[in-house]
Amino acid sequence: MSKDIRNQHGAPSWAELNTNNPQAAADFYSKVFGWTSEQNPMPDGSGTYTCFTNKEGEKVAGAMTCEKSPIQWSVYVTVDNVDAAVRACTEAGGEVLMQAFDCPEVGRIAYLKDPEGASFVVITYIEPM
Repeated sequence: MSKDIRNQHGAPSWAELNTNNPQAAADFYSKVFGWTSEQNPMPDGSGTYTCFTNKEGEKVAGAMTCEKSPIQWSVYVTVDNVDAAVRACTEAGGEVLMQAFDCPEVGRIAYLKDPEGASFVVITYIEPM
């Protein structure tokens, strides 16, 4: 995915894995996709965040330990304004799973669900990817 498209409103821009074993995930995706991984401390001090980088050196996804939620991938979609996207979601029959919040050094994020039950994340980055 080109860096330019990920900065456009409505474009998928990130994927994040909730897992109970980020190291096992890093090992698996390294073998499948050739991704390398790097662990970084979470901004709030709650643990570590694993960043995946593709063969071209581009950060493409992340993983974090989430023992209370199912093991699954989440897709992040770039929007011009997270709060406006949350309003549009609810007006269109969707649901807010987690209200909009500011993630230090990243941007503003909200977790949403469409009327059919598929979840997704909207994000406005502090700086373009």
